[in-house]
Amino acid sequence: MTDGHDARTEAREGPARRSPRFVKPLGAAAAVLVIAASAFGVSRALSGPALPSGQPLTILTEPSADNANMCLMAARASVHMRLSGSEVVFSQGGQDESYTWPYGTKALLVDGKAELFAPDGTLIATEGQTLPDLGGGLGAEGDNFHVCQIDGHSPN
Repeated sequence: MTDGHDARTEAREGPARRSPRFVKPLGAAAAVLVIAASAFGVSRALSGPALPSGQPLTILTEPSADNANMCLMAARASVHMRLSGSEVVFSQGGQDESYTWPYGTKALLVDGKAELFAPDGTLIATEGQTLPDLGGGLGAEGDNFHVCQIDGHSPN
């Protein structure tokens, strides 16, 4: 009596091949790693340049990334920045002014000078330079100039 398995069939077709148990999960894990690595590479490429290493400095920034709609389009030109302790101070026409920068803007002490970086990592200015033209407007209390454009471009 046969169990449906014929020795002649096995001789013609060869023994049934079975893949080891770990091959399918290993293939799935490899695919996940390739996708993750690709996504990381695309994310790094789209996020702009990497920030240099440096000591963080104090600047005032918006609490969230939702400040794009509050751009009132007043302008500031010939703004200078300087370091005062661990804080970056901004002035126009020799008069210190308070600025609130878009969420994600960073100030770092790099090689002894303050540097200001946009949220995407682009260098805005280095201490001693004139900042690009700034667009924005005064806050609700009229105390800070809220920056929403740098040299005609939204930094977010």
